[in-house]
Amino acid sequence: MENSRYLHIFEQSPIAIELYNFSGRLVDANRACFNLFGVENTEELNGFNLFDDPNLPPQMLADLKAGKSVRHEFLFDFDLVKEKKLYTTSRNGKCYLDCFINPINNADQVPEGYTVYVMEITDRKNAEILLEEKSDELYKLNFNKDKFFSIIAHDLKNPFSAIIGFSDLMLKNFNSLDDETLLKGLNTIESAAKHAYKLLENLLIWSRTQTGRIKFNPEILNLKTQIEKIIRESENSAISKDIRLSSSIRKNHMVFADKEMIETILQNLITNAIKFSNRGGKVRISASTNNNNVEVTVSDSGVGIVSDHLKNIFEIDTRTNTADTDNEFGTGLGLVLCKDFLIRHGGRIWVESIQGKGSRFTFTLPLYEKQVQSQL
Repeated sequence: MENSRYLHIFEQSPIAIELYNFSGRLVDANRACFNLFGVENTEELNGFNLFDDPNLPPQMLADLKAGKSVRHEFLFDFDLVKEKKLYTTSRNGKCYLDCFINPINNADQVPEGYTVYVMEITDRKNAEILLEEKSDELYKLNFNKDKFFSIIAHDLKNPFSAIIGFSDLMLKNFNSLDDETLLKGLNTIESAAKHAYKLLENLLIWSRTQTGRIKFNPEILNLKTQIEKIIRESENSAISKDIRLSSSIRKNHMVFADKEMIETILQNLITNAIKFSNRGGKVRISASTNNNNVEVTVSDSGVGIVSDHLKNIFEIDTRTNTADTDNEFGTGLGLVLCKDFLIRHGGRIWVESIQGKGSRFTFTLPLYEKQVQSQL
């Protein structure tokens, strides 16, 4: 009667239970075990040895052989079971298991076998992973929110302070100021206004990327045409600093890309190159193919970047400490946008720079598939 009661508990348990002898050979298992491991009966597990299971963590096996009770959560791979031909299973893929193994000791406390209790916890682990991902995402959003307000409070305030200060000065002293001083003040106001506008533009784009409101709409584009368009739009800024803006793109590189994103990338890189170049300097844009990608480089002969800042220059939590030629500090937000947009295209961006000699920003884009095929 007592034995039948325990046998009933063993068979009806919702937890998978396995019994092994001291050498690790399977002796018995219940129905929950068969269902969990995708077998019909104990015979299908015949010959299976607990110590040969590659899914069990090494530390777990070591503790077990030392006579200790062990419990581990781990990823179990059914495809590995098939590959190693441990037993025939109807299951595929992977699942998370919570496994507790307890030695069966004799009267002298010497292990004679092992009882194994196993529960599948895949749903729980997936929920934990999702929760962790959401937690990381929330942390990032909060961090970016703080960065957003920091930029508004500090960087956006500066150009408006210049605009208000110089316009107030000019209004109060209009009759006593000579034309040269007035022109200088107007140039300062214009420069500050453009800086504020560009910063606002990047802030709005960046906020849209953080909330998923920017859609990726790729189309077939002639990269040379896009580059030449941005160069034309940047000519006035270059002329105002007597900077020679040139390109050496002799080939029509066709890419499958989002037009607005590509324009934002080019605008930011070319604007930065002009901004950080000394008067009379040079800014050059070039492009070449490398395997199935096109590499675009924007180089300048400007102030360069401190080597310590190069590694994290494309990260939102890094504020550039390099002043431009008008002694203004940037937020680095434009470079963050460049990296984010290029990742969406399957491209990448990097920088080479020597302080005092200039910088080279290079980014890649995959060539349009038909152009790649025509080159083969």
